[in-house]
Amino acid sequence: MFGAILILLTLPYTDRSIIRGNTFKVLSKLAFFLFVFNFLLLGNLGQLHVEVPYIALGQVATLYYFSHYLIIVPLISTLENILYYIGTLGHRED
Repeated sequence: MFGAILILLTLPYTDRSIIRGNTFKVLSKLAFFLFVFNFLLLGNLGQLHVEVPYIALGQVATLYYFSHYLIIVPLISTLENILYYIGTLGHRED
């Protein structure tokens, strides 16, 4: 449980996006809504009995929770930076 809170401290280092805010970032919005769904799923699984389907689903949801901060956020921010630079190449005035 301590790791779930401690992982939040890695977000300033893993988010490499040059654009702040999710207004024009479609992939970040999708990842955020998947994270919210996963968060609600973990909260619901925490109140259920410890039984076979809930154990496996809880493990997968926990794996996604930690991989969101360590893998998905850096990957999406790097991809969106690349797409931003590609989009601005045609609009530069030399």
